[in-house]
Amino acid sequence: MGDPWLSKEEYIALQKEVQGGMAELARLERTCVLGVAAIFAWLVRGAGDYAGYQGLVWLVPIIVPLYGSLKTWAVHTRLRLLGNYLTKLECAELPGEERWQTYLERVRPRTRTAVKLAAWAFLLMFTIAGSALGFMDFREQCPGPLQNACLQDVGSDELTQGT
Repeated sequence: MGDPWLSKEEYIALQKEVQGGMAELARLERTCVLGVAAIFAWLVRGAGDYAGYQGLVWLVPIIVPLYGSLKTWAVHTRLRLLGNYLTKLECAELPGEERWQTYLERVRPRTRTAVKLAAWAFLLMFTIAGSALGFMDFREQCPGPLQNACLQDVGSDELTQGT
């Protein structure tokens, strides 16, 4: 077996990395929810100003939870890898004893993952619904082909009024 000091330092460093990853996930979740809310607030404030293809701006909020869920998946994959290695270190140091990570996985397998997945799915569905409602409202105000929606030909009106 190797140097016990090295194993202990490696274990502590990996624990800190896991804690940093968990903090990153919390920041990412909070930032995505606030980002979606801010984008919707910006879109609603200028809702009457969109014309033609500008109505497609209602699709922009969907990007935030998609990016957030992909980033969460990447961080979670890294955390799972770290957790598996930490479990291996724990089992090597104290064989036969059940440690926190193995206990948690045995008692509540994948519960936290399922809850996070449900939260991201809810945020994505909420965002898609909000974007769809905003776009439908835009289309009610500006019917017709999208490229011509709400475009006004000011030049011909000015010409007829001037004579």
